[in-house]
Amino acid sequence: MDENYQEVYFDKYCKTCKHEKMEEKFDPCNECLSEPVNAGSHVPVNWEDQGK
Repeated sequence: MDENYQEVYFDKYCKTCKHEKMEEKFDPCNECLSEPVNAGSHVPVNWEDQGK
């Protein structure tokens, strides 16, 4: 099975994530930054909408 891996667009999604103010060394940000590609999506693995 061939997966369609895509580059994660941190510059687009991190600023809209509810974890934006969290330091990068803490989870879930650290986990996101350690995975620069994602299967079938440009969205970081732990991205959550701020709900504004």
